[in-house]
Amino acid sequence: MDSTTISNNNNNIKNIENQDKAESEGSSYEMEGSRVLIIIDSDDSTNRALNKAMETFDKQHDELYLLTATSSFDYLNDEKNNAKLSLFKYENYFDSLNIQYIPIQVEAFDIENKIIQEIQENEIDLVYIGASALNSNANPDNLVFSFFSSVKKFLVGTIVSGLEKASQYDGNWKLIVVP
Repeated sequence: MDSTTISNNNNNIKNIENQDKAESEGSSYEMEGSRVLIIIDSDDSTNRALNKAMETFDKQHDELYLLTATSSFDYLNDEKNNAKLSLFKYENYFDSLNIQYIPIQVEAFDIENKIIQEIQENEIDLVYIGASALNSNANPDNLVFSFFSSVKKFLVGTIVSGLEKASQYDGNWKLIVVP
């Protein structure tokens, strides 16, 4: 072994030690691309949002997140079942394209705030959502639930409109609503 080899080995060891030190200090890694989140449900506008996201997605540099959101009020599991089927469909699609993704499943009473929390925790840059996504009642046969859902939408707005306001307020992530 000559002195050049020993020097290179020492440099490699120092690089590994510095990398381990940075990881142990809690430093996060820097990525070259963007973190892209697609909010998924069974609505047709989700397909359009996915197509829009794929126009600019770079599978070499970007990270893809797939988020499904269901209400904790879903006593008959209609929403949860639809969300699982939709997620399964899109997972198969991305698997066939060899695109890696991170699935996120959210269940909450306040879906909008839970989605915003996930966006912030995962440091998402771009969020794609269909304009009419997350807009259906979990159980339209339940008159009481349907009534309260309709009143809430009238007074507070839809989840999409809430995300639009939060995106403008936060400024760290951009929401792209696809009609």
